[in-house]
This record gives sequence, C-alpha cells and structure tokens, in this order.
Amino acid sequence: MYEIADRMTVLRNGALVGEYLPQETDRLELVSAMLGRELGTLEEVERRSEERSPGTAPVLTARGLGRTGAIAPFDLEIHAGEVVGLAGLLGSGRTETARLLFGADRADSGTLSVDGRRVRPRGPRPMIARGVALCSEDRKAEGVIADLTVRDNLVLALQAARGWMRPVPRRTADALVEEYIERLDIRPADPNAVMGNLSGGNQQKVLLARWLVTRPRLLILDEPTRGIDVGAKAQIQKVVTDLAADGMAVLFVSAELEEVVRVCDRVVVLRDRRKVTELDGDGVTVDEVMAAIAGHEPTAVSP
Repeated sequence: MYEIADRMTVLRNGALVGEYLPQETDRLELVSAMLGRELGTLEEVERRSEERSPGTAPVLTARGLGRTGAIAPFDLEIHAGEVVGLAGLLGSGRTETARLLFGADRADSGTLSVDGRRVRPRGPRPMIARGVALCSEDRKAEGVIADLTVRDNLVLALQAARGWMRPVPRRTADALVEEYIERLDIRPADPNAVMGNLSGGNQQKVLLARWLVTRPRLLILDEPTRGIDVGAKAQIQKVVTDLAADGMAVLFVSAELEEVVRVCDRVVVLRDRRKVTELDGDGVTVDEVMAAIAGHEPTAVSP
C-alpha cells in the first residue's frame, strides 16, 4: 500500500473509517484504524506467551516418523500448555508433517503416541478419537462447506465424532454455536448465515470453532492466518495463546516467521523435507529462524 497507493481507504465492520495519505500516516496509525480498540491484541499475545508453563508429559510423541517423498523421519514432542511452531520455506514439508501427525497421510516409518499410548492411524478417525484436531491449510477445498450455514459448518466435527446415527441435539448445537460465535467474535453473529458469504477471516474462525467444540487435547493449525485481514489475524493469534494458557497443546504451522516467533514457545525448522533444528522459543528471533532455514542452523535443542 505504501509503495503504490496515492490514498488509502480503511473499512472496518462494513463501515468507512476514513481516508489517509501514505506520506502523512505512519503504519501504527493505519493499523490502529484497521483494528480499532483491538490495537493492543498483538502486545497481549506477546505477554501471554511469556506467562505459559508447558506441562511435563507430552501429549503427542513422534519417534522416527516419516513418509517417503513427503518428510524424512523426525522426532517431535508436543506438551500440554505450549505452542510449537513449524517453520520453513514453501516445499519444506510443513503441511506434510501436519497431515502425518493427524493421520491424514499414512507414515511408512517410525512411531506415533498420544498420551504415552501408541497409535497406528489408518486415517484421521483414530487421532480425532484421541483428541487431535487439524485445521487444514486449504480452507476452501478441505474445510468450508460454502452452501451450508454457520451452524451446520461449526458442529460438523462434533457430529462426525459422535457418528451419523447420533445427531447432535438442536439445543446443544444452538448453545455451542452461540458460545463460539461470541467467543471468537464471528461476524455476522448469525448462526443461519450462509458460510460462503462470510469473509475469509470469519470463515477461518468458524473452522477453528468447529474443532474447539470437540475439546481437543492437541490442535494442529496449518496456516491459520493466511489470506485474512490484520484484525482477524490478531484475534486468531490471541485465541491460540489463550488456548495454550488453558492447557491445550498447539502445533502452529506458518510461513510468516514474525508470527511464529511471537506466538510459539518452541520453533521446529524444516528444510528440504527434513527437520533440521529445534529452537527454544524463549528469546528466539526471526534472524535465527531464517539462518536455520538457510542452512546456518544454531545448536539443536533436544526434545
């Protein structure tokens, strides 16, 4: 915007906020106009990240887990109450790792355990039954059912977990939908709104709510802030840190290194479909992550 625009118009919540000249408006003022009173959200994310205290027992443990042509065998532990970042360039194996941990793709080497119990997933269902959830990178192709309502989209994972012969009672569904529309600030706040008519950010919030209603132990988020506006991005980052503060384990996959460093307690770096290092999130900088991606990795942290 600053490089090519003569004037900048800011809209928020369907209303005109104002028009600004790039040479007279600094970035903080522009973001403030875009976010309104939510300006402090990112700073709050940073403070909450420092306060988290991960549990000792890992929720998920991978040992030598891999899939030929997708991701080389790797070790990984994810503990309750922490956010683990997965960083790397396009094609580094981020999504392939997430799908392997969720059981969407089948591993051909290694072991996978949830709460210390070995799992041999032949699909996502065994992982869902053990409290593992995945918000896919491609929300349009693998998440959003555009012709259904917000209510129907939101309760879909809960219905799948119960089985199609045991419908979620309408009263239960209505209560859950109302709770998560308010909790995640989904707009419009109408359970009967058609999903395809929502903005990308609000669709992403509905997909996040879809899994949160199942009360997962581990939530895998693959590019949860891609293609959404700065306000929705800040809200989702805050939700992630709040979930960790409440004891949930989160695997946060993102190409945006700044948000990985801001949100995550530990950062796992992938390069050429291999795990190359693991950085302790306390004091980790974007420069360190970039150096690891480029092949100048610091000393690895043992899981």
